[in-house]
Amino acid sequence: MKTLCIYGCGGMGREIADLAFRLNKWRNIIFVDDYVKSRIVDDIPVNTFEEVLNKYEKADLEFIVTVGEPNVRQLLYEKLDSNDLDYVTVADPGFILSRLSSVKKGTIIHTGATITVNVHIGKGCLINKHVVIGHDVNVGDYTVISPNVSIGGNVEIGPNCFFGSGAVIRNGITIGANSIIGMGAVVLKDVEPNSVMVGNPARFLRENTNKKVFDK
Repeated sequence: MKTLCIYGCGGMGREIADLAFRLNKWRNIIFVDDYVKSRIVDDIPVNTFEEVLNKYEKADLEFIVTVGEPNVRQLLYEKLDSNDLDYVTVADPGFILSRLSSVKKGTIIHTGATITVNVHIGKGCLINKHVVIGHDVNVGDYTVISPNVSIGGNVEIGPNCFFGSGAVIRNGITIGANSIIGMGAVVLKDVEPNSVMVGNPARFLRENTNKKVFDK
């Protein structure tokens, strides 16, 4: 059994730590954070990335990224790749996955998610609680789908997208890369790359020029 390194110790990181303990697949679970504010979070030690590399053998480590910013997720997975570090998919045992669908490494699939037939989930995605993804959907790398999102069939989603809680996507829609779909938005037509869409029906609000979801 290996050590699971959960990159990010915010709310999602703590939720995934709780899930990881229930899965009972790892000898040890630690948090990794580039801006350490506390050395212990929920009784789990917090280390910088450099400290982890100094303390452990690479072969004994498996990573999962829990940060909610799609473009930051990409940067962190690229950092793991450049350091020859392994990462895994962490999935709630109760989620539904069709035998005809696939999920690439580094993805999180949270409680109650349903992934139906001929769906392909890219690398490093985050599929949150009670998400429903219809047939023949392609989800681009590093995309984050918040709780209770419903995605119809034959939908194409570019990389690095973000879906707010409760968004609904009509069948046959294409959503371009780096787009943000706001909470509760109902998307009835194609979305251009780098678009921020809000409302019901969803309307264009602004361009996602800084490639960020959360302002800090």
